[in-house]
This record gives sequence, structure tokens and C-alpha cells, in this order.
Amino acid sequence: MEFREHLKYSFFDLLIDKNISFALYRLPGEHDIRLVLQTSDQSETFTNLLELNNRRGFVIAPFQISKAAPIVLIQPEVVLTGEEAIFSYLSNSAFEKHTNEPSSSFFEPSKATSFDHYQKGYTAFHESLIGDTLKKLVLSRTFELARNEEFSGGLSFLNACKKYPDNFIFLCHTPESGTWLGCSPEILVSGKNGNWKTDALAGTKKISKDDAVIWDDKNRLEQQIVVEYMQQQLIKAGIKSTYSEPKTIRSGNLAHLKSEFSFHIDDSSKIGSLLNLLHPSPAVCGFPKKEAFDFITKNEGYDRKYYSGFLGYLDVDNKTDLFVNLRCMQIFKQNLRLFAGGGILPSSELISEWKETEYKLQTILSIINE
Repeated sequence: MEFREHLKYSFFDLLIDKNISFALYRLPGEHDIRLVLQTSDQSETFTNLLELNNRRGFVIAPFQISKAAPIVLIQPEVVLTGEEAIFSYLSNSAFEKHTNEPSSSFFEPSKATSFDHYQKGYTAFHESLIGDTLKKLVLSRTFELARNEEFSGGLSFLNACKKYPDNFIFLCHTPESGTWLGCSPEILVSGKNGNWKTDALAGTKKISKDDAVIWDDKNRLEQQIVVEYMQQQLIKAGIKSTYSEPKTIRSGNLAHLKSEFSFHIDDSSKIGSLLNLLHPSPAVCGFPKKEAFDFITKNEGYDRKYYSGFLGYLDVDNKTDLFVNLRCMQIFKQNLRLFAGGGILPSSELISEWKETEYKLQTILSIINE
């Protein structure tokens, strides 16, 4: 990596150290990076997705909304596209003199999930599927790394952009949410001019570069559950939609099954109402949604916070791009916390599910600049 490139992207580590609210991101298939930056101290926070109706900015929403993990909206006081515009602005701004109060949440003890702990969780989740109520549950875990002195969130973001051209790449920080970095393959909602789309993405298979992907019944059923859920939720909202047959998409050394829904909404200002219907989907929660959500929050053994929530730029008057927060890590002063999960069905097997989380962790481990 060129020294100049190294120096430029390290600037985002300074913004984090100064506790300045910003979101750096790159949309799938695009080259240009984008920056949303808030120069004032306080981001807006909400406790209900409906409060996002008629809002504009970069939104960071948790899996479970709480006082400790509210919905955060970074105000779009500065919105820039492309390296030239972004680094020209940053180099001419006096951020060295700007510091918000540091958040105590930047310092947290290790919460890494051991295999024994995961096994206990898996047993509880799997046994709960024997009855007639729950059809699918998503069990997640964490992996902890001591933070190397050379670690840079900015450079890890750049690595992710190069390694995963078809993913949504993000590095965002607010005093309220802390710092998150990730590369998501899954759209929650994206659209403009009333025309919207969402993904039904599920199923995971480790692949080599030229592998032909053959899907087993477990993965196909897992994805079909998400398709049926999305279809039902859109019908509930009176929205007519069409969706594609499942296709295989690749994200690094993993393959997933995806169907894309397309639909039209006359009044896009009610985006919060749509998000309330779709989030969290069975891809990150389970089915039925309420029962699965309640079971996870009581039995998973830790607070996911913003992992398996969603984030992205919200602007219904122009273009909105919101993605599920997958393949991500939370960055602390002294450690890095990585997250991964997988769908549990009655046909699931413990070792296979553990290995799936290992493969998913490799996605983010591979871009850490150490």
C-alpha cells in the first residue's frame, strides 16, 4: 500500500479518536467512496423505527432497540462523494482542535463465545424447534481480538473495498453507537422515485473460486422461509411485489442464495413504517418473527447491539440504500469484537453450524490491516 494512501485513510482513525460522528461507505459495484459527516456534537436518536418517517441522514439501527443501543441518525451536514472531494475537505478542516467527550462504551471486557458456550446455546435453540411454534432461529456469536497498535479502521475499510467489490462496505462512528466496520451482502431496502427493492438472502456455503455451488435442502428451506416472510409482510402493508427465483451470489469465499423483491410505494415518506415491517427478517432473527425475536433476546446470552441491525443512507426524496449489518466488527480502544451467526433449523447439525460462523468470521478477519 502506498504511503500516501495509508496516510489518507488513517484520517478516519483521527475522526474516531476525536469522537466525531461520521459514516464512510461504498455501495456495491461502485468505485467511489462516500462520506456523511456531522460537525455538531449530538446525533439524533430514536426508540421506534416509525420515527424515521420523513428523516434524512445516515441511519444506524440495532437488532434490539434500547436505551443502550438506540437508533442513531447522523445528520448530513457534510455529504461528499469520491476520494478527491473527501480528502480535500478533510485536509482543510481543523479536526485536530475538535474533540467530543469520549464514551465509556469504548472500553468493554471480552465477550468472546467459546465453543462450549456456543454448544449450550445451540442445544437450547435446536430443541426449541421441536415444537410447532418456531420454524427457524438465528444463533450468533462473537470473536474477540486484542487490538494491534498498527490497526487502522480506515485502512481496514480500504482493504474491504478492494476485496469485496460487490458488498456494501462501511466504517461508521457516533458517540452513541461506537465504531462499526463491515462488508454486507444483503440489502434491507433500496430505492428512489417510489421504486424499491429488498433482498431475501439466506443459506451459506464455503466455496473455492471456480466451484459450482450445489445447494442442499437445509439451505434452500432456510432461504424459502425468508422469501415467504418478505412476501407476507409486503402483502400486510398492501404492497404488490414481484420477486426473482433464488440465485447464487458470491461474497469472498462464501456463497448465498438470494431472491430480489421489487415493489412500488406511492408515499415513500413512510419509510419507517416499511422498515418496521421488514426488520428484523428471518435471515437474522428467525420465524415467526416475534416469537423468534423474544427467544433470541432471552436465550442468546449477549446483546447483539448493532450487529444484525441495519445501516445506510436514508433520503426518500432522492435515493435510499439501507443494508443489514452483517460481516461486521465493533472497534474498541483495546479490542476488536467480531460477529457471526447462522440459521438453525430442525435439520441443522452443531459442527456444521459452528463451522459456518467460522467461515463468516474470516470475511472480516481477512481485511484487518495487521
